[in-house]
Amino acid sequence: MRIFESKILFFCTLFVYGVILTVGVLWFRFPTEKVERFCEVKIEELVKGSQCKVAGIGYGFPFSVAVKSVRFNDEQQQELFTLRNIRLSPSLKNVGSQFGLKFDGFGGTHSLQLTIDSDNKEFVLEKIKIKNLDPAKIPVLARAAKREIRGTIDGEGIFHGVLQGGKLLTDGKGRFTLKQGKFPLLVPILSLESIDLKKFSMELDFKNNILECQKGKFHGRELDGNFSGTVTMQSSLQDTRLSFVGNLEPLPDLLKGNKEAQEMVIQLQKKRKRGALPFVLKGTVQKPIFTFEP
Repeated sequence: MRIFESKILFFCTLFVYGVILTVGVLWFRFPTEKVERFCEVKIEELVKGSQCKVAGIGYGFPFSVAVKSVRFNDEQQQELFTLRNIRLSPSLKNVGSQFGLKFDGFGGTHSLQLTIDSDNKEFVLEKIKIKNLDPAKIPVLARAAKREIRGTIDGEGIFHGVLQGGKLLTDGKGRFTLKQGKFPLLVPILSLESIDLKKFSMELDFKNNILECQKGKFHGRELDGNFSGTVTMQSSLQDTRLSFVGNLEPLPDLLKGNKEAQEMVIQLQKKRKRGALPFVLKGTVQKPIFTFEP
């Protein structure tokens, strides 16, 4: 019996020691002020003058770090976005270098795995899972685009970064789908003020400041379409540049009872001698320029 009790005591001691050791490692690796400073530096690289505020940092049983919220503001103290209920859990195999991360934000719950290689100054975000994200709940996106984009986004991907010569080099891949969305237009297209989407999907390939969008498809109430192109990131989101080409296919709901749209579609189809209408989208996020190919 004493042998049995001593084994239980031994394993309990190891467990408690593991908890204390892990919490200690996380405390010295991720103190509040360092987390806040990290956020400030990274966001300032994207939006000059932005600020980050961390609230309610603590520890979740048995090994995780918990943060109530992380809020990002711009230089006018306007909210860029806020993440809530953040939970950072170390891997038992790679304590101090690999972590699971889960958080709430933009209407959904998201997760990923973070691996840090301090010796080579690099990190990897793997197993990225985005669930039920609503783009309308990202304040900085609405302000930059000057319109509210609605929908439910699910996605997955991987992202890698390495510091070389004082510069952060990044690359990643992913894909996402949007369901039941609405996309208001700054300038009417075929007499439409907005596009109602039933489904939208796209594959992404990111390298440094350029995001390649491939195999883009969407199905809507009035239009179907496909597209591909690039998004070139700038210091401010509203100045981020767009370059896309694709095809639009008018559906019966667009043409029914809409003489203006009917006439425009007939003229365009006669000129191109086919049903699909090729288009070009250029400009910036704030000032996109849409034209049908001549």
